[in-house]
Amino acid sequence: MIPSDFRDFFVTSSSAVQQEIVASLLSLSLQESEVKDSNQAKAITCPHCSEKRVSANGKLKGVQRYVCNGCKKNFSETTGKFWYNIKKKEKLNRYLFCLLSGYSIRKSAEETGISIQTSFDWRHKLLTSFSSVSVEGFQGIVESDDLFFAYSEKGGRHLGRKPKKRGEKASKAGISDEKVAVVATCDRSGNKDFKVATRGRISKKDLDKILKGKLDKAEVLCSDSHRSYGAFAKANSITHKKFNASKGQRTVEKVYHVQNVNNMDMRLRKFMDSFNGVATKYLQNYLNWFLVLEKIKNSTSKMATVASIAFASNSAWYEYKQQLFNMLIRT
Repeated sequence: MIPSDFRDFFVTSSSAVQQEIVASLLSLSLQESEVKDSNQAKAITCPHCSEKRVSANGKLKGVQRYVCNGCKKNFSETTGKFWYNIKKKEKLNRYLFCLLSGYSIRKSAEETGISIQTSFDWRHKLLTSFSSVSVEGFQGIVESDDLFFAYSEKGGRHLGRKPKKRGEKASKAGISDEKVAVVATCDRSGNKDFKVATRGRISKKDLDKILKGKLDKAEVLCSDSHRSYGAFAKANSITHKKFNASKGQRTVEKVYHVQNVNNMDMRLRKFMDSFNGVATKYLQNYLNWFLVLEKIKNSTSKMATVASIAFASNSAWYEYKQQLFNMLIRT
Protein backbone atom coordinates (compact mmCIF):
# COMPACT_ATOMS: atom_id res chain seq x y z
CA MET A 1 0.00 0.00 0.00
CA ILE A 2 2.89 2.37 0.77
CA PRO A 3 6.68 2.22 0.21
CA SER A 4 8.20 -0.48 2.40
CA ASP A 5 10.80 1.86 3.88
CA PHE A 6 8.12 4.24 5.20
CA ARG A 7 5.96 1.34 6.36
CA ASP A 8 8.92 -0.12 8.27
CA PHE A 9 9.55 3.25 9.85
CA PHE A 10 5.93 3.70 10.88
CA VAL A 11 5.30 0.30 12.45
CA THR A 12 8.55 0.40 14.47
CA SER A 13 8.15 4.00 15.65
CA SER A 14 7.00 4.97 19.12
CA SER A 15 3.26 5.43 19.66
CA ALA A 16 3.82 9.18 20.06
CA VAL A 17 5.38 9.45 16.60
CA GLN A 18 2.66 7.26 15.08
CA GLN A 19 -0.07 9.42 16.63
CA GLU A 20 1.60 12.56 15.32
CA ILE A 21 1.72 11.18 11.78
CA VAL A 22 -1.92 10.05 11.97
CA ALA A 23 -3.03 13.44 13.29
CA SER A 24 -1.08 15.19 10.53
CA LEU A 25 -2.73 13.15 7.78
CA LEU A 26 -6.20 13.55 9.28
CA SER A 27 -5.72 17.32 9.31
CA LEU A 28 -5.01 17.17 5.58
CA SER A 29 -8.21 15.25 4.91
CA LEU A 30 -10.66 17.00 7.19
CA GLN A 31 -10.21 20.66 6.21
CA GLU A 32 -12.95 21.66 8.61
CA SER A 33 -14.56 25.06 8.06
CA GLU A 34 -15.55 26.08 11.57
CA VAL A 35 -16.69 29.70 11.91
CA LYS A 36 -15.22 31.34 15.00
CA ASP A 37 -16.69 34.79 14.56
CA SER A 38 -17.75 37.20 11.86
CA ASN A 39 -14.29 38.77 11.61
CA GLN A 40 -12.37 35.49 11.38
CA ALA A 41 -14.85 33.42 9.35
CA LYS A 42 -13.30 31.12 6.78
CA ALA A 43 -14.49 31.45 3.21
CA ILE A 44 -17.47 29.17 2.67
CA THR A 45 -18.79 28.44 -0.80
CA CYS A 46 -21.71 26.38 -2.00
CA PRO A 47 -20.56 22.83 -2.93
CA HIS A 48 -23.30 22.67 -5.58
CA CYS A 49 -22.65 25.86 -7.59
CA SER A 50 -19.54 27.45 -5.94
CA GLU A 51 -21.55 30.55 -5.01
CA LYS A 52 -19.83 32.59 -2.27
CA ARG A 53 -23.02 34.30 -1.07
CA VAL A 54 -24.37 31.91 1.54
CA SER A 55 -26.36 32.37 4.74
CA ALA A 56 -26.30 30.43 8.01
CA ASN A 57 -29.36 28.23 8.37
CA GLY A 58 -29.22 26.75 11.88
CA LYS A 59 -27.53 23.61 13.13
CA LEU A 60 -28.34 19.92 12.87
CA LYS A 61 -26.75 17.58 15.43
CA GLY A 62 -24.17 20.24 16.18
CA VAL A 63 -23.19 20.75 12.53
CA GLN A 64 -23.67 24.23 11.03
CA ARG A 65 -25.99 24.35 8.02
CA TYR A 66 -26.19 26.96 5.24
CA VAL A 67 -28.47 27.97 2.40
CA CYS A 68 -27.02 29.18 -0.91
CA ASN A 69 -28.25 32.58 -2.09
CA GLY A 70 -27.64 31.48 -5.66
CA CYS A 71 -29.05 28.00 -6.24
CA LYS A 72 -31.08 28.07 -2.97
CA LYS A 73 -29.86 24.59 -1.97
CA ASN A 74 -29.07 23.65 1.61
CA PHE A 75 -25.75 22.20 2.71
CA SER A 76 -23.67 21.76 5.85
CA GLU A 77 -20.06 22.57 6.67
CA THR A 78 -19.18 18.89 6.13
CA THR A 79 -20.93 18.45 2.74
CA GLY A 80 -18.47 17.18 0.18
CA LYS A 81 -15.69 16.71 2.72
CA PHE A 82 -14.23 13.49 4.05
CA TRP A 83 -16.42 13.57 7.16
CA TYR A 84 -19.64 13.71 5.15
CA ASN A 85 -21.96 10.76 5.91
CA ILE A 86 -19.31 8.84 7.87
CA LYS A 87 -21.08 7.19 10.80
CA LYS A 88 -18.14 5.63 12.67
CA LYS A 89 -15.80 8.58 13.07
CA GLU A 90 -14.34 7.15 16.26
CA LYS A 91 -12.70 4.38 14.17
CA LEU A 92 -10.90 6.68 11.74
CA ASN A 93 -7.69 6.90 13.73
CA ARG A 94 -7.39 3.12 13.85
CA TYR A 95 -8.21 2.86 10.16
CA LEU A 96 -5.53 5.37 9.22
CA PHE A 97 -3.06 3.45 11.37
CA CYS A 98 -3.89 0.34 9.28
CA LEU A 99 -3.47 2.33 6.07
CA LEU A 100 -0.02 3.55 7.09
CA SER A 101 0.95 0.07 8.25
CA GLY A 102 0.40 -1.23 4.72
CA TYR A 103 -2.63 -3.40 5.50
CA SER A 104 -4.88 -4.56 2.69
CA ILE A 105 -8.49 -3.40 2.46
CA ARG A 106 -9.66 -6.71 3.92
CA LYS A 107 -7.22 -6.70 6.83
CA SER A 108 -7.93 -3.03 7.55
CA ALA A 109 -11.62 -3.90 7.78
CA GLU A 110 -10.94 -6.74 10.22
CA GLU A 111 -8.64 -4.64 12.41
CA THR A 112 -11.00 -1.65 12.47
CA GLY A 113 -14.28 -3.55 12.85
CA ILE A 114 -15.91 -2.29 9.65
CA SER A 115 -17.10 -4.02 6.49
CA ILE A 116 -14.84 -4.58 3.48
CA GLN A 117 -16.98 -2.19 1.40
CA THR A 118 -16.66 0.51 4.08
CA SER A 119 -12.91 -0.09 4.20
CA PHE A 120 -12.72 0.39 0.42
CA ASP A 121 -14.87 3.53 0.57
CA TRP A 122 -12.86 5.06 3.40
CA ARG A 123 -9.57 4.45 1.61
CA HIS A 124 -10.69 6.28 -1.49
CA LYS A 125 -12.49 9.04 0.40
CA LEU A 126 -9.26 9.64 2.31
CA LEU A 127 -7.10 9.58 -0.80
CA THR A 128 -9.49 11.90 -2.63
CA SER A 129 -9.50 14.33 0.29
CA PHE A 130 -5.71 14.53 0.08
CA SER A 131 -6.16 16.63 -3.07
CA SER A 132 -5.55 19.56 -0.71
CA VAL A 133 -1.81 19.00 -1.22
CA SER A 134 -2.13 20.12 -4.85
CA VAL A 135 -0.28 23.43 -5.22
CA GLU A 136 -2.00 26.58 -6.43
CA GLY A 137 0.99 27.88 -8.36
CA PHE A 138 4.63 27.48 -9.32
CA GLN A 139 7.38 30.05 -9.43
CA GLY A 140 10.81 30.71 -10.88
CA ILE A 141 12.21 27.85 -12.94
CA VAL A 142 9.49 25.25 -13.50
CA GLU A 143 10.01 21.73 -14.84
CA SER A 144 7.22 19.68 -16.40
CA ASP A 145 6.99 16.25 -17.96
CA ASP A 146 4.40 13.69 -19.02
CA LEU A 147 4.54 10.05 -18.00
CA PHE A 148 2.24 7.19 -18.90
CA PHE A 149 0.41 4.40 -17.11
CA ALA A 150 -1.58 1.58 -18.66
CA TYR A 151 -5.28 2.35 -19.00
CA SER A 152 -7.07 0.05 -16.55
CA GLU A 153 -10.68 -0.85 -15.92
CA LYS A 154 -9.68 -2.98 -12.92
CA GLY A 155 -12.78 -3.99 -10.97
CA GLY A 156 -15.15 -3.08 -13.79
CA ARG A 157 -17.92 -5.51 -14.73
CA HIS A 158 -18.73 -4.15 -18.18
CA LEU A 159 -15.48 -3.84 -20.12
CA GLY A 160 -15.28 -2.29 -23.55
CA ARG A 161 -12.67 -4.88 -24.57
CA LYS A 162 -11.60 -8.44 -23.81
CA PRO A 163 -10.26 -8.92 -20.25
CA LYS A 164 -6.48 -8.87 -19.85
CA LYS A 165 -4.24 -10.65 -17.43
CA ARG A 166 -2.31 -8.54 -14.94
CA GLY A 167 0.92 -7.27 -16.47
CA GLU A 168 -0.11 -8.04 -20.03
CA LYS A 169 1.44 -5.68 -22.57
CA ALA A 170 -0.65 -3.21 -24.56
CA SER A 171 -1.78 -4.41 -27.98
CA LYS A 172 -0.55 -1.17 -29.59
CA ALA A 173 3.09 -0.12 -29.63
CA GLY A 174 4.14 3.29 -28.35
CA ILE A 175 1.76 5.91 -26.97
CA SER A 176 -1.90 5.18 -27.70
CA ASP A 177 -5.31 5.36 -26.04
CA GLU A 178 -4.27 2.27 -24.08
CA LYS A 179 -2.06 4.57 -22.00
CA VAL A 180 -3.07 7.34 -19.59
CA ALA A 181 -0.97 10.50 -19.52
CA VAL A 182 -0.05 12.11 -16.20
CA VAL A 183 1.49 15.60 -16.15
CA ALA A 184 4.19 16.04 -13.51
CA THR A 185 5.26 19.56 -12.56
CA CYS A 186 7.68 20.98 -10.00
CA ASP A 187 9.75 24.08 -9.32
CA ARG A 188 13.02 24.77 -7.51
CA SER A 189 11.13 25.88 -4.37
CA GLY A 190 9.85 22.36 -3.71
CA ASN A 191 6.33 22.77 -5.09
CA LYS A 192 5.25 19.63 -6.94
CA ASP A 193 2.10 18.19 -8.45
CA PHE A 194 0.76 15.29 -10.52
CA LYS A 195 -2.45 15.47 -12.54
CA VAL A 196 -4.15 12.88 -14.73
CA ALA A 197 -4.44 14.52 -18.15
CA THR A 198 -5.89 12.30 -20.87
CA ARG A 199 -5.62 9.00 -22.71
CA GLY A 200 -2.85 8.97 -25.27
CA ARG A 201 -0.65 11.92 -26.15
CA ILE A 202 -1.17 15.21 -24.33
CA SER A 203 -2.08 18.36 -26.22
CA LYS A 204 -1.85 22.08 -25.55
CA LYS A 205 -5.50 21.93 -24.50
CA ASP A 206 -4.63 19.41 -21.79
CA LEU A 207 -1.80 21.60 -20.51
CA ASP A 208 -4.13 24.61 -20.51
CA LYS A 209 -6.55 22.72 -18.31
CA ILE A 210 -3.87 21.58 -15.86
CA LEU A 211 -1.37 24.47 -15.77
CA LYS A 212 -3.40 27.53 -16.76
CA GLY A 213 -3.01 30.19 -14.05
CA LYS A 214 -0.46 28.14 -12.11
CA LEU A 215 2.55 29.56 -13.95
CA ASP A 216 1.82 33.28 -13.48
CA LYS A 217 4.97 33.61 -11.37
CA ALA A 218 7.05 31.27 -13.49
CA GLU A 219 10.10 32.68 -15.26
CA VAL A 220 11.15 29.67 -17.33
CA LEU A 221 9.41 26.43 -18.30
CA CYS A 222 11.69 23.43 -18.83
CA SER A 223 10.33 20.36 -20.61
CA ASP A 224 11.06 17.83 -23.32
CA SER A 225 10.79 18.83 -26.95
CA HIS A 226 7.15 17.80 -27.38
CA ARG A 227 5.36 20.52 -29.37
CA SER A 228 2.45 20.81 -26.92
CA TYR A 229 4.75 22.35 -24.30
CA GLY A 230 6.18 24.77 -26.84
CA ALA A 231 2.71 25.87 -27.92
CA PHE A 232 1.59 26.29 -24.31
CA ALA A 233 4.67 28.35 -23.36
CA LYS A 234 4.27 30.58 -26.42
CA ALA A 235 0.57 31.18 -25.76
CA ASN A 236 1.31 32.13 -22.15
CA SER A 237 4.43 34.22 -22.92
CA ILE A 238 6.72 31.99 -20.84
CA THR A 239 10.37 31.44 -21.76
CA HIS A 240 10.67 27.81 -22.81
CA LYS A 241 13.78 25.63 -22.51
CA LYS A 242 13.35 22.26 -24.19
CA PHE A 243 15.49 19.14 -24.02
CA ASN A 244 15.95 16.12 -26.22
CA ALA A 245 17.10 13.28 -23.98
CA SER A 246 17.42 10.86 -26.92
CA LYS A 247 20.24 13.07 -28.23
CA GLY A 248 21.96 13.18 -24.86
CA GLN A 249 20.88 16.74 -24.03
CA ARG A 250 20.74 17.17 -20.26
CA THR A 251 21.23 20.85 -19.40
CA VAL A 252 21.12 24.27 -21.02
CA GLU A 253 23.32 27.12 -19.80
CA LYS A 254 24.28 24.94 -16.78
CA VAL A 255 21.08 26.06 -15.02
CA TYR A 256 18.09 24.73 -16.91
CA HIS A 257 17.28 21.02 -16.85
CA VAL A 258 14.47 18.54 -16.14
CA GLN A 259 16.37 16.33 -13.71
CA ASN A 260 14.15 17.22 -10.73
CA VAL A 261 10.91 16.28 -12.45
CA ASN A 262 12.49 13.14 -13.92
CA ASN A 263 13.60 12.07 -10.43
CA MET A 264 10.07 12.75 -9.18
CA ASP A 265 8.69 10.57 -12.00
CA MET A 266 11.04 7.74 -11.02
CA ARG A 267 9.93 7.85 -7.37
CA LEU A 268 6.27 7.84 -8.40
CA ARG A 269 6.73 4.77 -10.62
CA LYS A 270 8.42 2.91 -7.77
CA PHE A 271 5.54 3.87 -5.51
CA MET A 272 2.88 2.73 -8.01
CA ASP A 273 4.58 -0.63 -8.63
CA SER A 274 3.58 -1.81 -5.15
CA PHE A 275 -0.13 -1.75 -6.09
CA ASN A 276 0.07 -4.28 -8.97
CA GLY A 277 -2.11 -2.07 -11.14
CA VAL A 278 -4.54 0.73 -10.29
CA ALA A 279 -7.91 1.36 -11.94
CA THR A 280 -7.62 4.52 -14.03
CA LYS A 281 -10.69 6.04 -12.36
CA TYR A 282 -8.78 5.93 -9.05
CA LEU A 283 -5.38 6.93 -10.42
CA GLN A 284 -5.59 10.54 -9.22
CA ASN A 285 -6.31 9.30 -5.69
CA TYR A 286 -3.00 7.45 -5.61
CA LEU A 287 -1.16 10.44 -7.07
CA ASN A 288 -2.58 12.46 -4.16
CA TRP A 289 -1.39 9.79 -1.72
CA PHE A 290 2.14 9.94 -3.16
CA LEU A 291 2.15 13.73 -2.79
CA VAL A 292 1.02 13.43 0.84
CA LEU A 293 3.93 11.13 1.62
CA GLU A 294 6.24 13.57 -0.17
CA LYS A 295 4.77 16.37 1.95
CA ILE A 296 5.56 14.45 5.14
CA LYS A 297 9.06 13.77 3.92
CA ASN A 298 9.80 17.43 3.22
CA SER A 299 8.03 18.96 6.22
CA THR A 300 10.07 20.83 8.81
CA SER A 301 8.29 19.32 11.82
CA LYS A 302 10.10 16.83 14.05
CA MET A 303 7.75 14.08 12.95
CA ALA A 304 8.55 14.68 9.29
CA THR A 305 12.27 15.08 9.93
CA VAL A 306 12.52 11.57 11.31
CA ALA A 307 10.12 10.34 8.63
CA SER A 308 12.49 11.59 5.95
CA ILE A 309 15.01 8.98 7.09
CA ALA A 310 12.42 6.31 6.43
CA PHE A 311 12.06 7.47 2.84
CA ALA A 312 15.72 6.78 2.17
CA SER A 313 16.86 3.45 0.79
CA ASN A 314 16.39 0.33 2.88
CA SER A 315 20.09 0.20 3.69
CA ALA A 316 20.10 3.80 4.86
CA TRP A 317 17.01 3.12 6.97
CA TYR A 318 18.59 0.24 8.87
CA GLU A 319 21.85 2.15 9.20
CA TYR A 320 20.19 5.15 10.80
CA LYS A 321 17.37 3.37 12.67
CA GLN A 322 19.28 3.13 15.94
CA GLN A 323 20.35 6.77 15.70
CA LEU A 324 16.72 7.73 15.05
CA PHE A 325 15.39 6.06 18.19
CA ASN A 326 18.27 7.41 20.27
CA MET A 327 17.28 10.88 19.10
CA LEU A 328 13.60 10.26 20.03
CA ILE A 329 14.62 9.07 23.50
CA ARG A 330 16.72 12.18 24.15
CA THR A 331 13.99 14.61 23.06
